[in-house]
Amino acid sequence: MAATAANQDRHTRWNFIVIVLDASFFGAGLAFLDPVAVLPVLIEKLSGSEVVVGLMSALQRAGWIVPQLLGASIVLHRPRKKPFVVYPCLLGRLPFLALAIFLCMPGARAHLQAVLLLLIAAFTTFFFADGLIGVPWHDIIARTIPSGLRGRFFGSIQFLGGLLAMGSGWVVHRVLADPTIPFPQNYGRLFVLLFICMAISTFFLALIREPRSSAVAERHSPSRIIRAIPSTFRRSPLLLRVIVVQNICGIAGLALPFYAVYANVRLFLPAHTGGIFIWAAIVGSVLASIVWAYLNDRHGCVWVIRAVACLVVGVPLTALVVPPLVRALGVESAMAYVYAVVFLLNGATWGGMWMGFTNYVLELAPDDVRPLFLGLNATLAAPTILMPVLGGALLGVMSYEVLFTLVVVAGVAAVIYSHRLPTPRALPPATPGADPDLRTPGPELRP
Repeated sequence: MAATAANQDRHTRWNFIVIVLDASFFGAGLAFLDPVAVLPVLIEKLSGSEVVVGLMSALQRAGWIVPQLLGASIVLHRPRKKPFVVYPCLLGRLPFLALAIFLCMPGARAHLQAVLLLLIAAFTTFFFADGLIGVPWHDIIARTIPSGLRGRFFGSIQFLGGLLAMGSGWVVHRVLADPTIPFPQNYGRLFVLLFICMAISTFFLALIREPRSSAVAERHSPSRIIRAIPSTFRRSPLLLRVIVVQNICGIAGLALPFYAVYANVRLFLPAHTGGIFIWAAIVGSVLASIVWAYLNDRHGCVWVIRAVACLVVGVPLTALVVPPLVRALGVESAMAYVYAVVFLLNGATWGGMWMGFTNYVLELAPDDVRPLFLGLNATLAAPTILMPVLGGALLGVMSYEVLFTLVVVAGVAAVIYSHRLPTPRALPPATPGADPDLRTPGPELRP
């Protein structure tokens, strides 16, 4: 037994390190075309449409949410999940290489519509492949990282990934501010670096040592899982409650892709200030990761969720207050650096949202049906997919300021509702086999 425990500890340390490196290089790579600070500006330059900007942000959310039940259906009955993580990653990340090559070609500027279509296709493939691996990847984390270490684990990802992404932000600033690199070749260089980081991330992903897990006896199709949703919520009402809180917090997506566009279009800040915004978001994520890890491991993930709800209020409120305050003080030359506080708080928000809601579901779910809980949690956040597109459409009939105010109101609702969530650790532990509708072909899961 002692030898087995020592071997398990070795695997825990190994997996802690390689998964942190996998996720950190993933985050550093994505920072080169940051979906909040850089990618929206590129899409606006290519399309000239705020609706298309919102559409890309919605595709990111859809790619994460839509495949989750399919992913749960595929892996729920399988004791090994790793192959269903590695192969979709390879498929989803290869299109970035094609996009990097195309953008670096001298004639790319003459075919901007083709660039836009290729960019949408590449990111759509990437987002949906990333969503497909979401359930098995988080399930592997739950089985390899003990609950008492998960705050430090997610905090380490945000901390190391943030430090690496600071370098990404510096490169973005230098490349986009260099007048000798024409558009869109400057963005092509960023895509080259993005692909390199994603390749390194996939290498570490392949090094995970996955233990065998308990699983349900047979495969459940997505339709069969959907029929089991009512009984799942009857037996686990807290799952429904945490999903509601997550959806309210997700209303923040109305304004998410437009903070950078607002800075570019209304505050007249140049595109290369996106590098400053990336740094600010990274600093916010890195500093907040320490706070989130402490709150999660010391007081429980529900406190992370409650703090995040407060930040959902703080981000758009800061975007509303900063510009008039800077102008009133007569320091408009510092606008980019002061407005960067919006991205600092935003970086802290989404890192905490990921840690808080993911850990809540991991602690709530029984071992053998954890993929199902993860899939339902992600899939039923589907209303948030439409938030960026809705935000882009609303900007056709209202100002940025009114849109940001709507998000403030939603954040207040999230703060109130988050206090209805109890701490999962205070609840009786769930035991496998307790819910026949989830584990055997009962009434809702009968073929």
